[in-house]
Amino acid sequence: MFDGSGPPTGYGHDMDDLTWSVSWETELDDAEHPALAGLLARAYPHEAHRFGAGWTWTGARPELRVVARRTGVPVAHAGIIRRFLRALPDEGPAREVLVGDVGLVAVDPDQHGRGLGRALLARVVETLVGLDTPFGFLTCGPDVEGFYRAAGWTRLDDVAVRTITLDHRGVTDHDPAMVHAAGRPLADWPAGRTVARDGQMP
Repeated sequence: MFDGSGPPTGYGHDMDDLTWSVSWETELDDAEHPALAGLLARAYPHEAHRFGAGWTWTGARPELRVVARRTGVPVAHAGIIRRFLRALPDEGPAREVLVGDVGLVAVDPDQHGRGLGRALLARVVETLVGLDTPFGFLTCGPDVEGFYRAAGWTRLDDVAVRTITLDHRGVTDHDPAMVHAAGRPLADWPAGRTVARDGQMP
């Protein structure tokens, strides 16, 4: 797994003063959560109330986190939790697929336009590879699909995701579902027009 040491490469001088970390959730100091919550609230202003109590998750709590800090202040964040999804074909049984489910992807709005988001996603993929996870998986809004495509993620065309909302209702989501071939070729992704995420997203 990526150990967070050394500067990121290939992203210009704006990355030189960043410190990267990959932390298991039980290793994250409680004192670090308020600053992370502040970052998430700035990145998701319409959901800021969810982070007001210093919580740094909305649905499932991440298993581990990738964080960039500048002068000790978090400026980028992503959470990862490993889980099995179920690909549901039109006919025949469902096929399970292990993924690193990625969520809470956030870059401080004041840091936009510097390549930090792309660097963050590169670190996420390095972490998924280090975990020996076959695929990365995430869902996103249509407005940021291009951002993930540019970072090497591929949309599952015409695939809906059955998921659990933050208020614990089951819904079918037609927003883009994106995968990254972290350890297996994309051709190994199981066929199916619906993916079941049997648990809340990070």
